[in-house]
Amino acid sequence: MFIDAAGIIVFLLVLARIVGFFSVAPLFSDRTIPQMLKLTMALWISLLLWFVVPHPEVLPDKSIVIIYAFVNEFFIGFLIGFLVRLIFIGIQEGGALMDMQMGLSVAAAFDPSIGGQTTIVSRTMFSLATVVFLITNSHHMMLFSFRESYRVIPLLSDVQYNNILQQLGDLGSGLFHTALAFSLPIMVIIFLLDFSLGLLARLAPQVNVFFLGFQIKPMLGLFLFMLVIPTLIDKLQVLYNSVGVEMLRLYQNIRIL
Repeated sequence: MFIDAAGIIVFLLVLARIVGFFSVAPLFSDRTIPQMLKLTMALWISLLLWFVVPHPEVLPDKSIVIIYAFVNEFFIGFLIGFLVRLIFIGIQEGGALMDMQMGLSVAAAFDPSIGGQTTIVSRTMFSLATVVFLITNSHHMMLFSFRESYRVIPLLSDVQYNNILQQLGDLGSGLFHTALAFSLPIMVIIFLLDFSLGLLARLAPQVNVFFLGFQIKPMLGLFLFMLVIPTLIDKLQVLYNSVGVEMLRLYQNIRIL
C-alpha cells in the first residue's frame, strides 16, 4: 500500500483520536511517563490501526472541513478516555474520604503523576486500582473497545452527540457512590471510635480526647485498610467489568448523521 496524501490525512485522523484518548485515559495520561514515550506509542499505535481501520471512500477537499474532522476525532478520543478516567477519580475520592476520617488529610503531598496534591490513602488506592487494572487485563478490554470505536464511528463521520452530558452526569453522580462503597467500612468504624471517645470525654473530662484520637485513628484506619484490601480488589474487578458496557453506551449516544 503506497502512502499518498490521502493516506497521510487518514493517518493523522487516526492519530487525532488516539491523542485525545491518551490525554486523559488512565495509565497513558500519567505525567510521570515521558512525553517522548507517549508520542512514540501514539504514532506506533496509529500506524498499526491505519492498516485495519475502515478508510473513508471520499476525503474532503476543503481545509476547514479537514480541520473540523481533526477536532472532532480528538474530541471522540477524549470522551472515551475521560469516561474511563471518571472511574479512577471515584476510586481516588474513596481514598480521600478515608484520609479525612483517619485524620491523614493534613499529610497531603505533591503527586507528580497527577500534577497536584494527594493524600496517603488516596494515592495508595490509585496505585492499587492501577495494579488490579493491569492484572485483570482490563487495559486490554479498554484498548479493544477503543479499537472498536473506529468501526462503530468511522473516520470523517458526521456525528451528533446525543445524551452524552446525561451519561457523563450519571457517571459523575456515581462517583460519590463509588467513593462511599470503598470507604464506608472504615468510615463506620472510625465514626464508632469517635463516638466512643465522645463518651469517654463525658465520663472523664480530664482525658485529652482530641490528642488521643489523633494518635489512635491513623493507626486504626491503616490497620483496617490492610484488612479490607481483598474486599477492595473484588469491588475493583466488578467496577472494571462495567467499563466496556459504558463505552458501548457512549458509542450508542454518538449518533452518525
